[in-house]
Amino acid sequence: MWRDMTSWFNKLLKTGSSDAADLKTSDGSAGSQAPSNAGGSEPEGGSDHVVEASLQRRPLLHRNGQLAGFEVAAVTATADPAEGASPAAVLLRGMTSNAVNGRVALITLTEKELRLQAVIDRIRPGMMFTVADAAAPLSTQLPWVQDVRSRGGVLGTLAVPRAGASFVVLDAGNVTISTLLSRAQACRAAAPGCQLVATGLRTIDDLEAALCGPFEMAAGLFDRVGERRESGTLSPNVTSLCRLLNRAMTEPDTRGLGQDIRGDIDLSYRILRHANSPLLGLRRNVDSIEQALQLLGRQALFRLLTVLLVTRSGSRPTAVALHELALTRAHFMEELADQIWAPAATLYTTGLLSLLDVMMQMPMEKILAPIGLTQEARNALLYHSGPWHELLELARCLEMGQIEQARELAQPTGGLPLAQEAMERARTSAAAISAELRGVWK
Repeated sequence: MWRDMTSWFNKLLKTGSSDAADLKTSDGSAGSQAPSNAGGSEPEGGSDHVVEASLQRRPLLHRNGQLAGFEVAAVTATADPAEGASPAAVLLRGMTSNAVNGRVALITLTEKELRLQAVIDRIRPGMMFTVADAAAPLSTQLPWVQDVRSRGGVLGTLAVPRAGASFVVLDAGNVTISTLLSRAQACRAAAPGCQLVATGLRTIDDLEAALCGPFEMAAGLFDRVGERRESGTLSPNVTSLCRLLNRAMTEPDTRGLGQDIRGDIDLSYRILRHANSPLLGLRRNVDSIEQALQLLGRQALFRLLTVLLVTRSGSRPTAVALHELALTRAHFMEELADQIWAPAATLYTTGLLSLLDVMMQMPMEKILAPIGLTQEARNALLYHSGPWHELLELARCLEMGQIEQARELAQPTGGLPLAQEAMERARTSAAAISAELRGVWK
């Protein structure tokens, strides 16, 4: 029994080579070997050898408030004709897991790249391709269009709807959100059946305005807010959780917390429901708060309360997505704790709390005042200083696809490839745990 429960909490708390590809196009003509322009930068050094693409993966939020997937681009990718690999195929090779896990991958490629057999072979359901140079209808009579769709790919266009396109991407660029919404309405009038996707939004407020308007999905700076917010006050629920968190950090015996928890009916219900969920694999019912606390232990209780604090703090339309993104930061920072000689549990908490100001629409200083965090955690979250802040900033750069900044920040933690691998594992863990916790705590 204990091994089963420990297995779940380990997940909650912690938790190849290039294929030769045919450079011929799907209709048998010679394919282009030009690098993909989806990453927006030229390949480094002009090398003719295959380079594993450094992928930008920016979170893509859905209008239902959840994380839909990622906007994907390659920062660097060059091809070696002798190896038979194309840059676009290198990009898609890293996206298979994204599609398999039920998440959308929004990828910008040219028509020539989409005609390559090496690209067609790597298409999976869930991949949305923005055809960067589409100037004509995406006719179903075209062989490459048939091939993309037969493999579950979806085709769209930039800025202007075209016949046959399933979606249109509108980039915010330097325009205001009101201008972007006006352009979206014009696209909707011209092509009523097209989905609309917004990119390049500068604040979470703009993201939510787009998603509450005509856009199905949107990407941008989800951890930045627009207008300055009033300080406000913490809700009684949040204040109560902060008090329990402090006691869970300082009291070695969790049994003393039982009386306080029993006074919070909603919290008692959630803890008992969690303790009796299939997630823990217990073979007998847990019917009291004291019994649940004894089985959980202090560290697991602290993390459970921290996750619950985050889930209780979201009144925004995008709250569910923000919860998952905060969990991703928590798992990422915990996984790299050994690299900076820091306590993994506290780094987990630091990452998990890092979006609370966005979720609660209040200054971070006011939110953290009742929580007895370590000075290192407070420096990272409040004063943006110290090695823990650098690790948090590394997570943010990887979220936003700022690869060059991430490369520099990743040096103390073993380098960029190690950090990217840790982020992928963190995303996978956060997605699984977020879905399971929604089922238990809804």
